[in-house]
Amino acid sequence: MKKILSMVASLALFSGVANAAGTDYGVDIENTATLNFNVGGVAQNAQTSNTDIFKVDRKVDVTVATTDGANVIVVPKINIASESKPLTFTVTNNSNGRQDYILSATNLVGGNTLDATESDTVDYATDLKICVDATCSAGNIAGTNIQFAEGDTNTYYVFADIPAGAADAERASIALTATAVDDGTTSIMSDDKATADVQGTVQVVFAEAAGAAVGDAQYDGKHSALSAYEVQTATIDVTKYSCVIADTISASGKWKRIPGATIRYALDVNNTGTVATAGAVLTDTLQGDVTYVPNSGLIKDTECNCATPAGNTVAGDDVTVSGQNVTANFKIVNANAHECAYFEVKIN
Repeated sequence: MKKILSMVASLALFSGVANAAGTDYGVDIENTATLNFNVGGVAQNAQTSNTDIFKVDRKVDVTVATTDGANVIVVPKINIASESKPLTFTVTNNSNGRQDYILSATNLVGGNTLDATESDTVDYATDLKICVDATCSAGNIAGTNIQFAEGDTNTYYVFADIPAGAADAERASIALTATAVDDGTTSIMSDDKATADVQGTVQVVFAEAAGAAVGDAQYDGKHSALSAYEVQTATIDVTKYSCVIADTISASGKWKRIPGATIRYALDVNNTGTVATAGAVLTDTLQGDVTYVPNSGLIKDTECNCATPAGNTVAGDDVTVSGQNVTANFKIVNANAHECAYFEVKIN
């Protein structure tokens, strides 16, 4: 007897909501097959297979990115948080379901800044804070559990202190890292890629890309991105000169530094930095062997020339005297500019 067999497989599939990252982890997927066949042209009773059930595993995937378009400009020895100068990052949960993370911020040793032609030159940023707003009003959340729903993107702000002595044009790259942790804890999550498949158990598979921080490899359960601070500050050098401009005996131009001679001091303030300095005050304490010449103080807007002061008198600048203390007050010393304070004394 000739038998003709035909088989039609049917699936009974139950799933959760299919989001952008795929079916949620923990969802049971059920599969049942049905066999329909004929014998001698006569349909027979359909045969149904057992139901195969497995759980969708947990794909852990996070992306950290900076929204800073350029290095963030700061000046030394200020609390950056109080000056509203944070680095800005986003953290996106690409996992197939809820995922918890902890955040950390670190100095990025070496490498580039946001400009690929510029290098990270220093690693002295201190008091790193991670905050949920641009004023850090809620305090530092580094190392605390943060729960992300699937597809969530949150913005975070990283603040740091730049210490005194930071030089103009120095750059400090900072990496923000998001690390996957077990639900509701700060315990680092483990990856199950190296273990055998367990059909009825939700297993974890890390799926993120390599990040910017040192040691942040692909598929290690964390991701990082960098932003950078760039220092712009005044770099001030002060040089003091003196020249004799008269005595009571010698011929003109042949004067000597003898008692009764008049000496001119010239104090050159040179700003080689990229920003102006405001309110600079230069104090010179004279020895008792000399006496200040009244009304001899002035400030010019060019490099010092002790014998022949040149340049324009600077509005708002002045030279004051109190006892043996001579003070030059500079309203502004512009970037890449000199100003010179002059005053005269007589040798007693």
